[in-house]
Parts: sequence; structure tokens; C-alpha cells
Amino acid sequence: MSHSFAVKWLKAFRESPEAVVALYADDFLFEDPILGQKITDRDELLRVFGPYANKDTENGIGINNFRIDEVVGDEKSAIYRWTWKAPTATAFVGVPTNGKVPGARGLTFHIYNEAGLITREASLWDIATAAADLGQPVDPSSVTKSAVLV
Repeated sequence: MSHSFAVKWLKAFRESPEAVVALYADDFLFEDPILGQKITDRDELLRVFGPYANKDTENGIGINNFRIDEVVGDEKSAIYRWTWKAPTATAFVGVPTNGKVPGARGLTFHIYNEAGLITREASLWDIATAAADLGQPVDPSSVTKSAVLV
């Protein structure tokens, strides 16, 4: 898809969960392996996307700002490279922000049907850098050490 579809998709997150879900086909698969999500139900997708449309700067959820950094694809499928930040969020994946602005970079893969609706989505994002930015200890060498033990 085009860069304009990517922008439309991300802007829909700020509008409402209904606006985002309207871009998905009736038969879809949404996956976020980082959060262990595999969703095929529209109501569940509405629930998951709900916080992204937050407009209240005082409730701690944060104002979710997405930016499209790159789009590679065509009318059948696309990969989006994006950046996300949530000013005013008081926590990110359960980690207190302590006044810092949480954010992450990620990739989303889409497959589209003939009508241009999303039939499959998989998103991967960098939780390690986001957690480290919030002061959480992230030791990449521990992955290497544990792999040697296996």
C-alpha cells in the first residue's frame, strides 16, 4: 500500500478504535508477538486499540503519537517502519515512566484483500530500548550467556 494508507491507518488510531477496525476485513488475523496477542475477533481488536485514541492528558494513558518512517509494499502487502511516543503516559507495559516519555520503534506487516482492507497484521517493536529509556535494567549480554547454557 501507499504511504498515504499508512498515514490513514495511524491517524485512525488517534480518531477512535472504530476508525482503525474499519480498515480491517471481516476475516482478519492481528498478531503482536511481543505482547502475546493473536486476535481474530473485532470486539477484542476494538478493546486492544481503545487506549490509542486517548485524548485526555490527565488520565495517565498518554497521548499516542505515531509517525511513519518508511513504507515498502504494493496493493497486496506492505511493511511499515514506524516510531511511537506517548507523552503524558504514566506507565508503559507496567513500568512507571517517572516523567519520561515512553516510546518505541517498530515494524508492521500487512496483507490486504481486493478491497484494500487488512486481512493479516503482524507487528514487532523494540521493547528493550523502550524499557531501558525508562530506567529498567536491560542486559543484552544475558541473552548470549543464557544461550550458551542451553
